[in-house]
Amino acid sequence: MMDLGAVAATLDALALRVEPIDPQPLSQWMAENIVLVDGPSAGRMWSLDGAPYLAEIADCLGDDHPCNLVTVRKSQQTGASILALGWCLYIADREPANTLYGVPGIDALRDLNSGKLQPLIDAWQKHTGRVVFEPQTSRSGAGSTTYEKVFSRGRLWLGNANSVMDLSSKTVKKGVKDEVSKWEDIPGKGDPETLFFGRFTSFRRRRNWKILEISTPEVDSGDEAGEAHGHCRIDRSFKKSDQRFWFVPCPGCGAHFAHEWGGFVVDEAHPHKSYYVCPHCGARIDDLARVPMIRSGCWRPTAAGGARHPGFHIDAFVSLMMSYEAIAEDHIASRKGGEIGRKDFANLVLGLPHQFKGDAPDHKRLMERREDGLARGHVPPQGLLRVASADVQMRGIWVEVLSVAPNRQSWVVDALYLDGSTESPEGEAFEKLEQQVLNREFTDAFGRGCKIDALAVDSGYRTHVVYAWVRAKQRLHPDTGQDMVLAVDGRDGWSKPAIGMPTPVDIDLAGTKIRQGVKLWPVGTWPLKGAFYADLHKLGVKSGAAADPDGYCHFGTWLDETYFKQITAEYLATESFRGRTRRVWKPITAGADNHLLDCRIYNLALAEYLGLSSTTADEWAELARRRGMPQEAIAEGLFAPRRDAAPAPAGAPIIVPAPAAAPEPEARDPFARLAALNDS
Repeated sequence: MMDLGAVAATLDALALRVEPIDPQPLSQWMAENIVLVDGPSAGRMWSLDGAPYLAEIADCLGDDHPCNLVTVRKSQQTGASILALGWCLYIADREPANTLYGVPGIDALRDLNSGKLQPLIDAWQKHTGRVVFEPQTSRSGAGSTTYEKVFSRGRLWLGNANSVMDLSSKTVKKGVKDEVSKWEDIPGKGDPETLFFGRFTSFRRRRNWKILEISTPEVDSGDEAGEAHGHCRIDRSFKKSDQRFWFVPCPGCGAHFAHEWGGFVVDEAHPHKSYYVCPHCGARIDDLARVPMIRSGCWRPTAAGGARHPGFHIDAFVSLMMSYEAIAEDHIASRKGGEIGRKDFANLVLGLPHQFKGDAPDHKRLMERREDGLARGHVPPQGLLRVASADVQMRGIWVEVLSVAPNRQSWVVDALYLDGSTESPEGEAFEKLEQQVLNREFTDAFGRGCKIDALAVDSGYRTHVVYAWVRAKQRLHPDTGQDMVLAVDGRDGWSKPAIGMPTPVDIDLAGTKIRQGVKLWPVGTWPLKGAFYADLHKLGVKSGAAADPDGYCHFGTWLDETYFKQITAEYLATESFRGRTRRVWKPITAGADNHLLDCRIYNLALAEYLGLSSTTADEWAELARRRGMPQEAIAEGLFAPRRDAAPAPAGAPIIVPAPAAAPEPEARDPFARLAALNDS
């Protein structure tokens, strides 16, 4: 059998003899060749001045560096993503080799080519006056295509990491695993990282292959070694690396340190005054001093022993695109998102994985928190978003109606079991769902009638019946123009968004097929369950606290034990899966009902669909006006960010907050006065 590796090595050697190339580090080459195509520096040449920490990473990618793998665990806004694309162009120009660039999903693949890679190629070739990549054609095998870039002695393939075909039938020497933390197991085919690495087999004996993996992190499974199934992929690889951090000299004492969240002091009233405390001398470092400090930094490995590869951690503290003020603002804003917000802050700002806490509180303790003033069917004044979700069963439908405030506090408006047939869209239970939920007028705190903003119907059972009913009852919200009735599908996994992009699906019912007859919305249930259970553990006024915290869950005395048993029916378990451990949601008691828990999770997804995390204070105020809230309450800053203490992100100590202004007397607290309306 022909040794493809030997053949490739021979061809490489012959090519170098015919056309020898002087060695040039990637960082130097990029500074001379890469024209930035987006952002505030678009049209300018790439420079290390904006990201000095990228030089060492770049130079690890050259053929003259002995490593095979380079790991970059990063936050957003670090400038590191351009490195992967620049390396691909460098390969085509200086070190020709077949290269595979993997990204998670077809949409990401299109965005990569049209928004980043192809414009970068065009700008580079225009700047140098050279044509290195063959012109793009629609389907000619001779030229480049959208996902296959042809150059002398090599090809650059763009691949969907969720597709077996994209990770098959290619022999490559170099590769990029972009946003690898979002790569997911391919059903029936296994781990995409294993399939990706299989493309490098011809070069493994000679060990002259090279892979760059770069990603923001996702979920921490709790496994210290990072080996548990479902653990963040980039964090797992970083733990196996030499774990390099960017050490900077203190402007006060000169001693070097790497930023950690525990050393950062957030001035919540004046974020621009936030500062970092030197761990050696205690000097206060502001952002003006931070910038030259970052420019004077250097990489230092912090893990030794074993066959460790280069691994780099880049976070917002290191990025010159960020500032202490921006980090403080992001931290304050993250509180609005509860557990999901804390995850986003850990992933996107600190560049760290986030560990969800998943123990459900005791249902009897929750029952003790029920509030006398919350009437069934009554919408409280703070509850500006009104959502409902339905879980369809063989006979009957479970429903929860929920009201959600801008600070994520929530109130159960109603909880129902609608008995009747669900065999057809005209079944008795679906008629009740329309009458008692979709078309029902609830009473708000100002004596007016109000309807829900959106209804989610789980399509996991009676799938095509649900599709047909949603299609028949679809309508647009009069204020937002968005769909009011959504067919939803719960998706397992820790990296799923609360609610993803919809997919048109066919309806096949009673011998009639309607192509792409309804939109199916995916819901990331695992992170939402973690967020919900974290909120359930919060204590409020009913438990003796001074105020109800953001995300606090309110329950009326009309709710019975069945409701509380169902919403606390699961726990976060550790199990063995394919030789590894992983964290998954499991029922506390096998066979116990959890329908109302499912409804709550879909309601939280609907709140995000309606803009819970993206709506501005001014937009909330306008919505409140339309819904009859007193202008006095709106004017007194009801929707301004609250300064309540909040837990630090997972894996980090609690920060020391800056002194805050004394609270207003309770009589002037708009939340307290609005809450009193619940009793009216």
